[in-house]
Amino acid sequence: MKDGLDLVRSKVESLTRKVRKNQLLTGDGIGYLEAKHHLLLSYCQDLVYYLLRKAKGLSVDGHPVVRSLVEIRLFLEKIRPIDKKMEYQIQKLTNAADGAAAQDKVPDAEVNVKGRQQGEDDLLGYRPNPDMMDPKIVSEGQGKDGIYVPPRIGPAAMDDSHSKDAVRKEKRLLRMATENPYFKEMIDDAADRPEEWKETAGDESKEFMAYMRQREKQEKAEEELFTRAPVTKREKYMEKQMKKQLHGLQGLTDGFDLGMNTLLDGEKEDDGGSSEPRRQSAGRRKHQKGGKRKRH
Repeated sequence: MKDGLDLVRSKVESLTRKVRKNQLLTGDGIGYLEAKHHLLLSYCQDLVYYLLRKAKGLSVDGHPVVRSLVEIRLFLEKIRPIDKKMEYQIQKLTNAADGAAAQDKVPDAEVNVKGRQQGEDDLLGYRPNPDMMDPKIVSEGQGKDGIYVPPRIGPAAMDDSHSKDAVRKEKRLLRMATENPYFKEMIDDAADRPEEWKETAGDESKEFMAYMRQREKQEKAEEELFTRAPVTKREKYMEKQMKKQLHGLQGLTDGFDLGMNTLLDGEKEDDGGSSEPRRQSAGRRKHQKGGKRKRH
């Protein structure tokens, strides 16, 4: 530590000697850097005094030097974004100052010629130069053979057929995921939704799910328009079929009437075998009587 202090002392003494001999210009500098240097100098002084009290075993609780160190450190942290923004301009100014110092050693004739050539361009050199940026758009927009190729800034447009197929496939997968009861159960579990208890069985078929989606869509439209939508015969038939599917025992007796009618018709045909000649004979008698009447 002593060696480091000796090195710092020697450098500071050499700088102070140069300043006293006017070998280093300290006036007309950048005000921002001067304020920053004063902050750093005050911070170093307070830090040395803090270390001195600690070395002597004195207490620093509630001492003003601690508050001063915290304030200066806060200032230095807050001006870091300003340092990044001013770094380019400060570098340009320091380079210009170095160039001016080098020109002082050149004869006056050469200085006048260079000054005429530069002119006002030197004043504009302190601003950021966009030409130094990488021309990414130009390199991407020009091909190797010189043909212009539009840059890939946005997503590339697909052909109509491919885009339609992709949209159709996405819709199909989404529909399959929503219709599948297993996926629906997984989604409900992931969303922490309450479990749904179903009173009837057979309501997980594709037909029933499609019917329920159509019914919900129709009910939503009716609520928005405040009107009842007309019900077609097909919708009535589908509703009837869905009810049968839900209440599976309702469809067991649908063919009972038809079977009974068929059975009764068969028994009548068996009993009507002996009565058919009688009907035919009665018909012949009526025909014969009518013929006799015509002859008279």
